[in-house]
Amino acid sequence: MHCTIRKLVPLTRTWAVLVVLAVAVWSAGQAHAQTPTTTPATAAPPPTDTLARPTGTLRSGDLLKIRVYRDSELSGEYLINAQGDVQIPGVGVIRAAGLDPTQISERLVEAFRARGFRTPEIAVQPLIRVSVLGEVRTPGLYPVEPGVSIIQLLTLAGGPSDRANLKRAQVIREDRVFVVDLQSALAGSAAGRVTLYSNDVVYLPPRHTVFSRDNITLAATLAALALSVVTLIQVTHH
Repeated sequence: MHCTIRKLVPLTRTWAVLVVLAVAVWSAGQAHAQTPTTTPATAAPPPTDTLARPTGTLRSGDLLKIRVYRDSELSGEYLINAQGDVQIPGVGVIRAAGLDPTQISERLVEAFRARGFRTPEIAVQPLIRVSVLGEVRTPGLYPVEPGVSIIQLLTLAGGPSDRANLKRAQVIREDRVFVVDLQSALAGSAAGRVTLYSNDVVYLPPRHTVFSRDNITLAATLAALALSVVTLIQVTHH
């Protein structure tokens, strides 16, 4: 009888260890799956983003596509540098950061006149900066035409990754976070036509599931540990 009890003790300990490890795996998966996103609880889909809004002021890193009629040598794309200036050969350094598209056009006309152009005919196309981060193929900062849609931006960024949570995409604008259901957008809903503006940030969060890659790795590690514990108990018993 005592011998039987001694044999049952290691077996009971083995099952206890396995149960504890199983609970640990399940708890870790649940905690990871329930990790809150950075989206505030009060965040809502972008309200009436079809309303006309200003493009916003230009800043360092924005581009100016300038076309000078009757003088194609001065036409081209010019970067607004870190100091907020744009340098045009033959015209000089012009302050651009902090100006809206209308103001920069007027500033350029004045600069051309100051360099001897009597009636400069200039067309200016500002390219605003919009960031896309998270689960996309090529995250980064993109100079785009004002009014670009969120779907167009994602296309420029190479599209979402396999881990992207399209239902919880975020548009961060002026310290506010809006949630956009891009899953429905891919099916043709109006969510994909949300217009982006200067300084907007689009973020695609990852999906969090119990069977994520991290949790599978954790489970495999714990399973290996459980096997080692069982082996150690058996060796000790023998």
